[in-house]
Amino acid sequence: MGVVGDPVALGLTTSFAHPTRNVTGFTTLNDTLAAKRLELLREIMPSASRIALLWVPTNPQQVLLERQTTEAAQKLGIELLSSPLRSFEEIQAALQNAMHGQAAAIIVAADPLTLENQRFIIHQCLTLKLPAIHTYISDARSGALLTYGVDTANYGALADYVDRLLRGAKVADLPFQEPTSIKLAVNLKTASALGITVPAALLARADEVIE
Repeated sequence: MGVVGDPVALGLTTSFAHPTRNVTGFTTLNDTLAAKRLELLREIMPSASRIALLWVPTNPQQVLLERQTTEAAQKLGIELLSSPLRSFEEIQAALQNAMHGQAAAIIVAADPLTLENQRFIIHQCLTLKLPAIHTYISDARSGALLTYGVDTANYGALADYVDRLLRGAKVADLPFQEPTSIKLAVNLKTASALGITVPAALLARADEVIE
């Protein structure tokens, strides 16, 4: 697997070090990143008390992410508006509901459905004046305010795993691996359009700043 959340929580193995089923791969640290994305939004918008999460319930990994984000929000004293998505039409409705529900910002979980409609989501967030945090740096380059997630370069080692498996290696001998690099990106053009001043401390930590 090239992208997977917590493989133990998802029932894919009982051990990271020695996979117990016929699958291994590279994780996305969703349990850690869920809380961090909320913290980043709170840092850039200190008064934010209500944040919406766009996620896809047909994806087991997203079900886990929604639960982790809900738990993290409770610890931070943030009300989470959970918006499950199953179609493009539901994306439109969820964004409108976030605005009418007075959400201060949005977390867009990375799923084929949201990635396929990335440009629409980014454009609508700008139109509705809704700050949003996405996963991949490519989203920030396309206009998202913030992105925080695994550096896709981490998965270059996936080819090595495939090669080793084809040469006869056992899955149990190829541990699930956690990412070695997490990337933060900030789009200052979008921040300006939204009337947001990005704290200097956050900019200093960013791996990429789009101006």
